[in-house]
Amino acid sequence: MIIIEDANNERYHINPNNVVYVKQRVDPMKKEKWWKITFVNGEQLHTRNEDGVRSIINSIKVKVRG
Repeated sequence: MIIIEDANNERYHINPNNVVYVKQRVDPMKKEKWWKITFVNGEQLHTRNEDGVRSIINSIKVKVRG
């Protein structure tokens, strides 16, 4: 499980097996990085927590290689 906070500072415990994809974008006005995490059930989570997002991406990469 990976703990990540959303834009409302709510904490989520995420199982990387339930992540379909992670999309990164940059807010052109504020110059902030944001990520959208999409889950197998269709839910989405928007966050600025780069460390948490990197943990999810690394977990998915390990499973693809393994």
